Amino acid sequence: MKGIRRAVKIATDVLEWFITLCFFVILMLTIVLVILRYGFNEAIIGGSELMEYLFIYTTAIGAAAALGRREHIKITWLVDKLTPGYRRLADILGFLLIAFINAVMIYYSFPWIRSVGGFESPVLRLPNRLIQIIVPVGCGLVILYCLYHILIVARGGQAGDPDAAEPGSGKEAAT
Repeated sequence: MKGIRRAVKIATDVLEWFITLCFFVILMLTIVLVILRYGFNEAIIGGSELMEYLFIYTTAIGAAAALGRREHIKITWLVDKLTPGYRRLADILGFLLIAFINAVMIYYSFPWIRSVGGFESPVLRLPNRLIQIIVPVGCGLVILYCLYHILIVARGGQAGDPDAAEPGSGKEAAT
C-alpha cells in the first residue's frame, strides 16, 4: 500500500507542477499581450488562442489533482452527521458516482474527438484533437484517483489521509 501511496503522491505532484507551469505561461502571455496591445499596438499571433488551450488543460488536469488531494467541491453537512461506517459507505458511493460520471465523459469524448478532432485551430493551425484529448485523459486520471480513494476508505482509512489504514498507524478500521 505504501508503494501505491507513494506513486499517487508523485503523480499528484507532477500534475500540480504541470498546472503551475501552465498558469505561469498564461500569466506571462497575458502580461506580454497587454503590454504589446496597449503599449505598442501590436499582438502575438495565436497568443490568446494558446492561453485558451492552456486553460483547458489546467481545468482538466486540475480537476484530477484536486480530487487526488480530496480538495474537490463537496457538501459534507449530511455526511458529517453519519456514523463512521455509514460515512465510509457514503464516501465510497460518492467516489463511485464521480468515477461513473467521468467514465461517461470518456465514452462520449472519443466520438466527439473523432468527428471534429481533425479540424485545425483558427490561428495556431493545431489539430483540435491535441486540445480535446485532455478531456478523456483528465477524466481517466479522475477515475484512477477515485479508485485509489475507494481503496483507502475500504481499508478503513479516510481518503486523503497520508497515514490512512497503514498497519500500526492507529487508523485501521474499527469493527
